[in-house]
Amino acid sequence: MSDAIPPRPAPPADAQPLLTAQNLTKEFGGLRAVHNFEKTIHTGELVGLIGPNGAGKTTIFNMITGVYVPTSGSVIFNNQDITGIAPHEINQLGIARTFQNIRLFPNLTVLDNVRIAYHPHAGYSMSDAILHNAHFNQKEKELTERAQEFLGVFNLQD
Repeated sequence: MSDAIPPRPAPPADAQPLLTAQNLTKEFGGLRAVHNFEKTIHTGELVGLIGPNGAGKTTIFNMITGVYVPTSGSVIFNNQDITGIAPHEINQLGIARTFQNIRLFPNLTVLDNVRIAYHPHAGYSMSDAILHNAHFNQKEKELTERAQEFLGVFNLQD
């Protein structure tokens, strides 16, 4: 069995973008940290952003996730302009970030650490969680399946 991850197919020519960063610029006083950054990402694409220290990578992520409001430009997610929206609202739409110094729960499995990230979208109430009713159990099963799918993208499901 090969450990190589097969390449992902290119999106169809008529595919709608999932995320588009258009001419993103961020200035801090007289310092321009990012200038006219552009990137379009389609559903199913796995994209990395690399560059040397100080190149603006974190600033780009902070603009996409709402931590920073761009000086100019826009961020479009699922055909919705999310530029300037609060980070918690962007998170509820499905965009989140992690930090370089991540804080995992060392006593939990990899699966449980990933499942925790899905809990803002669990779809059950506090009373469901306390009672462990059928609705809670179904939603927890769905969370586990989604987390397993995510881990599968990185060949970490086992």
